[in-house]
Amino acid sequence: MANVNVNLTLDNNSFTKNKAYNQVFENTQEVDNTDGFINILSVSSTKGTATVPSIKAFCVYNTGDVPAEVQFVFQEWKNNSNVDDDNSVDMGGGATNLRYITMVLPAGDFFYLPHGRVIGYNADASAANAATISNTAPDSNMYVDSTADLDHATSATMGSDATHTTLNLENGHSKFFKVGDLIRIENEICEVTAVGTGADLANSTCTIKRGLFGSTAATHADDVPIRLPFFNMMADFDKFSVSQTDENGMFHAKNFFGYARTGDAISDGVQAGSIGIKFYQAGFQEFGLSGITANINSGLAASTAYAFDIAVDGGSDYTLSFTTDSSNLNFGGRNGIINKIQDALNAGFYASGNLFEKKVNVAIINGDIRFTSGQHLSGSAISITAPASGTTPFGVGRLPAVGDIEAAVAARLPDDTVFDRNTYDESPNKTAFMYDDGQGNLVGAGSGRVNYETGEIRFTGLPNAEFVLNLIHKSAHAGGVNADTADGKNTIQSIGARSINPKLNTTVKILAYN
Repeated sequence: MANVNVNLTLDNNSFTKNKAYNQVFENTQEVDNTDGFINILSVSSTKGTATVPSIKAFCVYNTGDVPAEVQFVFQEWKNNSNVDDDNSVDMGGGATNLRYITMVLPAGDFFYLPHGRVIGYNADASAANAATISNTAPDSNMYVDSTADLDHATSATMGSDATHTTLNLENGHSKFFKVGDLIRIENEICEVTAVGTGADLANSTCTIKRGLFGSTAATHADDVPIRLPFFNMMADFDKFSVSQTDENGMFHAKNFFGYARTGDAISDGVQAGSIGIKFYQAGFQEFGLSGITANINSGLAASTAYAFDIAVDGGSDYTLSFTTDSSNLNFGGRNGIINKIQDALNAGFYASGNLFEKKVNVAIINGDIRFTSGQHLSGSAISITAPASGTTPFGVGRLPAVGDIEAAVAARLPDDTVFDRNTYDESPNKTAFMYDDGQGNLVGAGSGRVNYETGEIRFTGLPNAEFVLNLIHKSAHAGGVNADTADGKNTIQSIGARSINPKLNTTVKILAYN
């Protein structure tokens, strides 16, 4: 473990960064005036001299007495129909996607970069803005077709043996998957524990665990599509009918709702810093009163049973009965009207019937009596009507006649932007979003973590909530650090140095953290 403390003061401005890293690589290299540069660091998962698998931060320091020239080698990308791809061009020595930049580092000077994700782009355009998803609900099936298919040509065992754990795919189709993925084969949920290279048909395989999350292992025919599921893993795969949080606001899926996967792994992954998730605001209905407080008398009779019908989230009517207290007929307080109605609503939540597992909250809001759905679903709604049986409270005391109750307000998404009430300047509605900080953390209207490479997402937000997605994917800067995929490298590949003085050497020191 290495702790890095960076402090920079420029006039009256101070900049500080403190971060812990798993490993530190240190190399001090004397360099001469050779025109070919002397390598001081390479980035690759292949073990080698002066080689690291990734760079999360690095510092280069010229400890010598004469200036050094420092060279960076990286890949150049281009936009290919909103999917970033390598830009291989003949620069005079044959087609290549490698590019080179150099800088002069004076004696005694140093520079620090917070990561090694440096690439080139062939145009005056962003390398982090390829395909954009805006306020889009997850697919209602809770899965998408990965476009990979089961293949019986190499082995047909999946067609006859429900315990077989090698999934044979069409040629190259294993490249769609990552270790740890969940996949859906018809109605069976499986976990991927190993992935073949996809170099040929024989290596287009996945090793899987079978029949998970309440599903049953089964046999599957040739050419069955392999799906990427994103049900809420906090429950069985068929617990909910849409992607939503559970009653505690928790959600977990192994991919980012089917986005950010490609068949060649060149621009896989979610773009760090691009995620914005909005939760639905619950539907509600108010009586249409004004000036109501907890201490105001309701006008209902003491020790009397009343009833009204309530339908929640598109369900059927439920006749809700409550009995007033013998002494407290105020709207608020212990055993007051609101307390009595809430107790009846809570009882309906746990009992069989049309309120089962449908939370409703009643409260005084802005001087009115409001019934709010406890579910933040797209179809969240409250409908209050006269009772099918029992004594109605409507038109009694302070309660309005049933025909005068205000129209219900349906569930809705918060706006993307808000306007200043004085200047009418438009600005982002930051409080409406759960967003990522570019470091894998989800903050704002929820909290959690996201894996930019696999898309795995785990968060806590509003309870029983549907949501819409905003993200960017298929970008050169998307996903995790990729130092090895041919034509898909999104990090510095090597750093070299040389002395500018033809007669004197200099010494360059590099510290790289990951």
